[in-house]
Amino acid sequence: MMISSDALHLGPLMLPWTLIIVATGLMLLSAVLFGLARKYSWSKQQLGQSQDLLWSSFLVGMLGARLVFVLLNAELYFAAPIDILKIQDKGFHLWGGVLIGTLWYVIRNRQFQTRFKALLLIILVLWIGLGLVFKSSLKTEAAFPDLAFAGLEQERLGTDKIPLSQFIGQPTVINLWASWCPPCHREMPVLAKAAEQHPQVNFVMLNQGEEVETVNAYLKKHQFQFKHVLLDPYGELPQQLNSFGLPTTLFLMLKASWSSGIWGNSVRPCCSNI
Repeated sequence: MMISSDALHLGPLMLPWTLIIVATGLMLLSAVLFGLARKYSWSKQQLGQSQDLLWSSFLVGMLGARLVFVLLNAELYFAAPIDILKIQDKGFHLWGGVLIGTLWYVIRNRQFQTRFKALLLIILVLWIGLGLVFKSSLKTEAAFPDLAFAGLEQERLGTDKIPLSQFIGQPTVINLWASWCPPCHREMPVLAKAAEQHPQVNFVMLNQGEEVETVNAYLKKHQFQFKHVLLDPYGELPQQLNSFGLPTTLFLMLKASWSSGIWGNSVRPCCSNI
């Protein structure tokens, strides 16, 4: 198990903190409902209905969070409407989802006393707030790593490696990827298009753990032409940054530190804001 500022990593499974915070918050609310049921002698049916509605509100909130995110990035999603259904890009708006889920719970549970609704809402907001504070406490500004990697030609010829420090002072996007990774494959065309649209930005495609022949074959097969394709055979960069899971996209600040990291296939909206 590994802990990063963005997710809890259980082997190959990566659980975003936002999802963990909301899910555990709902478990807490379910326990609170159980306590209220015992204190005020609710029937099993009343308790069951309240708890079931709590989880249905979670699903409605998830749909609402997705809808808000899509609307905030309407130009991108409306250009390719099928992408709205691709929730693997992890595009959800936290507070939009909380608001919509709460409204659904209130409207669908009108017989529930207002004071109990207010209590549940206060507990949920406080829990999410504490969770976000905890998540923020894990985030530290990572210093720029003193690493160098071979490009495709350097690896073939055995010449000097390319230091990442050469990108200091320049807007740079570094993508950690592998040809066997389905989410990486889905976001490759997005990155290729962004590289064409933003020639002033360096797009560094840092392959993780694959041979030069495999990388070349993959790029040739899909006709991807990136200016900077480097090889990280031992996963040195993710180890230094405590970043696990593919794909990962890192945005380099001009002062030589990381401004943000995007885990999973959610790079499309971020590339649009470069």
